[in-house]
Amino acid sequence: MSAHYFLGEFGSFELAPQDTAVVTGSSGEPMSNLETTTFQGDTDLRSLLLGSFYGLMVVMILYNFFIYLSLRDRVYLLYVLSTTFAMLTTVSTNGLGEQYLWPKYEGIDGELYVIFAGISMAFSSRFAAEFLNVSKFSRRLDRLLWLIGALSILMSVLCALIGLNPIYGFARWLVLISFPTLLATGVYIYRKGFKPALFYIIAWVPYILGVLIRTIHGAGILPTNFFTLTAVELGGAMEVTLLSLALADRIRRMRQELRQKEMETERFKRSLLEEQKMLLEKTVDERTSALQEANQTKDKFFSIIAHDLRSPLVALQGVGQKLEYYIRKDKKEKLLDLGAKIDHSTDHINHLLNNLLNWASTQKGNIPYRPQRLLIYDMIKEAFLLYQSLAESKEIKMLNQVSAQATVYVDEDTMATVIRNLLSNAIKFSPIGGSIYCSSHEQEGMLVLEVRDEGVGMSNEKVNEVLNGNRLIASTGSRGEKGFGLGLRLSKEFITLNKGRMEVCSEISKGTAFSVYLPLY
Repeated sequence: MSAHYFLGEFGSFELAPQDTAVVTGSSGEPMSNLETTTFQGDTDLRSLLLGSFYGLMVVMILYNFFIYLSLRDRVYLLYVLSTTFAMLTTVSTNGLGEQYLWPKYEGIDGELYVIFAGISMAFSSRFAAEFLNVSKFSRRLDRLLWLIGALSILMSVLCALIGLNPIYGFARWLVLISFPTLLATGVYIYRKGFKPALFYIIAWVPYILGVLIRTIHGAGILPTNFFTLTAVELGGAMEVTLLSLALADRIRRMRQELRQKEMETERFKRSLLEEQKMLLEKTVDERTSALQEANQTKDKFFSIIAHDLRSPLVALQGVGQKLEYYIRKDKKEKLLDLGAKIDHSTDHINHLLNNLLNWASTQKGNIPYRPQRLLIYDMIKEAFLLYQSLAESKEIKMLNQVSAQATVYVDEDTMATVIRNLLSNAIKFSPIGGSIYCSSHEQEGMLVLEVRDEGVGMSNEKVNEVLNGNRLIASTGSRGEKGFGLGLRLSKEFITLNKGRMEVCSEISKGTAFSVYLPLY
């Protein structure tokens, strides 16, 4: 904005032969020390105009300064600073500084005029850049405005240090360049789609007309009167007012953006709450489904346990009377057969109770794990001895083909449970007269223990459930033995605990092979 005033006043600013600054009026006669040009017969009207002009400037400065204090928007501060120094420029131009503000310093208005104008031009260039968001649309144009601001400050500094005469040419050319650049910037940004730039462009119009009238008047084409001599001030007053309106519109746009952000935030909150609600409902459904499945598993669990416990207990009912009867009748063969049945029933009960205790421990997460180097052959041999009577009752052959030197690094108790469960499972589902093979080999840096039977086999769906599922599946052995997969579930968990893995290969009516991969060390 000060570039406007500077340009308008520079139209009549010249250097006299004695290198002293003078101002020439419309008659061409010089008036030294920037004396105020008086209206011929209208001195009071001119004073009223200048008073109104400066009053308007002060009101706009204070109004926008208070807005800046409220919003802390740098655009308003730049407007206040550029307008303040522009007003000081016109004060010096009209000789009012020496008359009212610094009367002790005669002749200083001629230099202060340039100093104030340069500072105001610097703030005006930054105001244009910030108000128009120039950096968003053109980096080069923003750098050009920075350059104009820097050169304007340099002009003020040089004028303060070495006076006006040496830099007069530089100052005039800088103003001539700045004036169209700031206007062209507004037009460019408006064409880029930034609608508020229209306010900035319109604000130029009254001042451009004022400068044009002053220039034509200086050429002697227009007569000297109140209007021609005050065209620049009138145009400047209109420009300040229009720019202030533009800043008011900026507040309106800021409020709209704030409301838009609040609406977006509210929509985001609603969306987030809706997503959380859906997630919560999904979680509740999943938990409900899991609880229902757990209840079903529990019911099946207790049903099968009751059946499995009742069968061997029923077999033990009346054993005392039978023993007494067979002893009295001296039937040794019957006694031996009864003893085998007692062993079978107690072994079955003991195996089931061990699995239940181990399963309970896994649910609490307190299974001890103390790995050590063990001979897998000895563990298989011990399990064979435990289930020998059960295998003989079904005429099943158990073959220990595990290498006598094969060692693994596992926890003895949990690994023994795994072997017993796999062996018990193989016996349960093997036909009468079948065979069970236990073998071992090394693969992928691990020992592979294979327990293979010639039993009823499993479908692919059941194999997948054994390896990956979490449900207990009831099944029936070759003699009608009941089972629900607790042993295999424990085996899988214990194998994982021992840093191994289990694979199953099965085919209906052709048997099943469990391959257990165990660490060597």
